[in-house]
Amino acid sequence: MFLTQLQAVIDLQWAEVKKGLFWQHIKQYGVSGQLWQRVLIEIYHYTRHNSINQAVAASRVDPKQHALLAFCYKHAQEELGHEGMVVRDLASIGLNDPEQFNASPLPPTEALIGYLRYVAAELGAIPRLGYSFWAEDSYKHIGPALAIARRDLNLEDENMSFFVAHSDIDAEHSQVVQRIIEHFVTHEQDQNNVIQIARTTLYLTGKILDAVAEAVQENESGSLLMTNSVG
Repeated sequence: MFLTQLQAVIDLQWAEVKKGLFWQHIKQYGVSGQLWQRVLIEIYHYTRHNSINQAVAASRVDPKQHALLAFCYKHAQEELGHEGMVVRDLASIGLNDPEQFNASPLPPTEALIGYLRYVAAELGAIPRLGYSFWAEDSYKHIGPALAIARRDLNLEDENMSFFVAHSDIDAEHSQVVQRIIEHFVTHEQDQNNVIQIARTTLYLTGKILDAVAEAVQENESGSLLMTNSVG
């Protein structure tokens, strides 16, 4: 069964992601305000493109595939404006600086944004399902990291509206994505494309998290060096 094969690929890629610097950092040091802020800023950057990419992907769909078109249009509408939740969450804990959203994303974030734009425009909605498949079913993997953030930063649901809302929304989306895949991803080439997009987008997401951890560690090391020099 293709869904079983796809899930096995995703599980292996998640295992690799969890070997990365970000996960090692939070296991050792927990989640600081700076780390949380940087993670949410990168989420803001790529999330604001999701609705557009989903809509663009519809342009590559056969007009006869009504169910797939309906999925694309509905999903695009539902993703619209979710980056605003990130802004509100940061503001709720005093970490919202409007200028931070004008800064360039980290390189892996730019890579993910560009890659998803390419997938939507050139490959279309069916291959993009590889991204939706794991992204809509990621909470069992990111849950432990969110729990550490809650503990270390004393976060309540109202401070994590982006994640709380998506945990509910994505549970429904995940079932829909699976049904769409079962119905439309039947040819070998489509299946290969879905697997490749799933693996690549999850890989890039892991690199975003690692880049955040690296940036925070460099900043903290620089601050410590400056403090020691002054002392």
